[in-house]
Amino acid sequence: MNPPWWGIPVLLVVGAAIILGGWWWDRRRQRAASEGFTTEEDLAAAAPPPGIPEDRLGELLASRGPEPTFPAGLADRAFLTHPQRGVAAVVDPYVVVTDTDLDDERLVLHLLDAAHTHRRALVLVAPGFGPALLGTLRANHVTGRVTTVPVELADPDLLARAATLCGSTVVPDADLRSGWWPADRRGTCAAWVADLDDSWVTPAPST
Repeated sequence: MNPPWWGIPVLLVVGAAIILGGWWWDRRRQRAASEGFTTEEDLAAAAPPPGIPEDRLGELLASRGPEPTFPAGLADRAFLTHPQRGVAAVVDPYVVVTDTDLDDERLVLHLLDAAHTHRRALVLVAPGFGPALLGTLRANHVTGRVTTVPVELADPDLLARAATLCGSTVVPDADLRSGWWPADRRGTCAAWVADLDDSWVTPAPST
């Protein structure tokens, strides 16, 4: 026996409702995960963060050696804290070094949360950054919520060296995805200065 003719429209309506419901639930889940942070779609025109004082910046630039610490440049010029000088400069930041490409904003939400809570800048060192994740970092950076310095570095030996210099270890993908980032794994340094090609790192004083 053939189904009634009205069965097809009913199935179409039910199917559309399921699809829309799934879309709504996914959007709700993503908003809950990023609650409290500025996403790129919410970004309005805002002034860039003020950066460190000019006299302190001058000291850091003057103390740079002839060779950079790492061939690790900014992932995007939007993260220049001092555009007129062509650099991003932060002092006493949290430093996270990972050997995985950062292509999902959920990988860094807990890092942003810790940096914001403790009022620290955040340096992220990774082989690469996805456009959507960079958008979220840029939104929080430009609005002054969390000053962020994302630098690209792919060489495994240099990644390990960067982590050691900042008193940490290379954070694997699994730890980032689990949100596990205890206090004793949070690297830092006295200062990090980066341009579009290189980084100069001043280690934290020994304790």
